[in-house]
Amino acid sequence: MIKAIFLDFDGTTYSHNLGGIPNSTYKALKKVKEKGILTFLCTGRAYSELEWFDLSKLDIDGIIVSNGQLAFDKNHNIIYSRPIEGILKEKLVEIFKQKKHPMHISTADDIYMSFVNDVVVVVQNAISSKIPDIKEYQGGEFYMASIYIDSNSRTDDLDELAKYGEITFWHKDACDVVPKGISKSTGIDLVCQKYNIDVKDTLAVGDGENDIAMLKHCGIGVAMGNSTQAVKEISDYITDDIDNDGLFKAFKYYKLI
Repeated sequence: MIKAIFLDFDGTTYSHNLGGIPNSTYKALKKVKEKGILTFLCTGRAYSELEWFDLSKLDIDGIIVSNGQLAFDKNHNIIYSRPIEGILKEKLVEIFKQKKHPMHISTADDIYMSFVNDVVVVVQNAISSKIPDIKEYQGGEFYMASIYIDSNSRTDDLDELAKYGEITFWHKDACDVVPKGISKSTGIDLVCQKYNIDVKDTLAVGDGENDIAMLKHCGIGVAMGNSTQAVKEISDYITDDIDNDGLFKAFKYYKLI
């Protein structure tokens, strides 16, 4: 019996083609809520990035952000917090300060951008997002780093970071970095502990590389029709595209609505 649903944001809940959340998604979420099923966003985005979107009508129980590093309940209280520490933090700060690549680091309530080039502009436009303000990092806790690297000019920096962190690409020219062993599934486990839910009683829906861990980890993993091939191959079910009521159809297929 499904007791909680975890939804990716970009391409799963939010349609960049429509410039918003499909009406059928609102309808589906309302129906599962009426059944007492908890719903959570589970995204690679920083918490402050979500302020760029109108989510006022999105009635959910919480949000996992920064690929599992930080989570909030529906009242915006922190459920858990896992800031980056140690060697990985040192190496990310070095890349940021030396401006080796465009990069932003995400705190609990802000984003620090090192510098901007054409790659950043293209990537941010692709995800319907503004470009974060350029700010100098002055120290303190942060939860994730996003690096903009042209796929034709990748350097050894990623190989070095991969020794200490998990690197997932969410665009061909942009990736996220979190500590080794951390993924969206880590965040899901911590949320399930808080709400006393067995992970086998969960369903996850996603479309990108950073969703693979949670789709394999949850009781049921659903790939959107607009997912990458790698996501489709590991999923229990492939639904329709986001712009063709994919989320609603997935819930209907599993008799949640």
